[in-house]
Amino acid sequence: MKVLIAIPPEKFRDEELLIPVKKFQEAGVTYELASTHVGVVMGVLGKKAKVNRTFEDVLLSGVDDYYALMIVGGPGTQVHLWNNRHLIELVTIFNTRQKVVAAIDNAPIVVAKAGILKKKIATVAPGLTVREMMKEDAIIQNKPVVYKDRIVTAMGFEAAEEFASIIIKYEKGNPEFVPTSGKAGFAF
Repeated sequence: MKVLIAIPPEKFRDEELLIPVKKFQEAGVTYELASTHVGVVMGVLGKKAKVNRTFEDVLLSGVDDYYALMIVGGPGTQVHLWNNRHLIELVTIFNTRQKVVAAIDNAPIVVAKAGILKKKIATVAPGLTVREMMKEDAIIQNKPVVYKDRIVTAMGFEAAEEFASIIIKYEKGNPEFVPTSGKAGFAF
């Protein structure tokens, strides 16, 4: 199973792509990049990435090969992804099929706009993004990474390593479940 990485066609936050990709490679997790168009995209710090699939292409071919959708943040995310109907549809499909939906920096706005953060805890980069999340009825926590119900949100590039680690843990099992010594899996 793979991670589908959604990236804006320009001005993505370099570390929010490169750090998770490095962690995925170390863990043997495969991934694919998708955006609004195919080709080379450039980050705000000058790093380049090659995108081979569009969101629409993924919608047409299906999401069966993926266990997670990870959305990269950055200035380009606000401009190109916040209201992208194909990406919002992908978020909804991943969530409906109980696959992981993960977003970092200002990308949790896309997840909120898909309607899956209503009355759920999440985090997002500080600033105007908090108000955008609250408009969608998300419960904001001031933590670097928040994950529950297969939805992972992270504040920014400083949390990219922990963010990627949680996505990897979902591939191996469910990091939300903590075994207890109590009867029937309940702590007493």
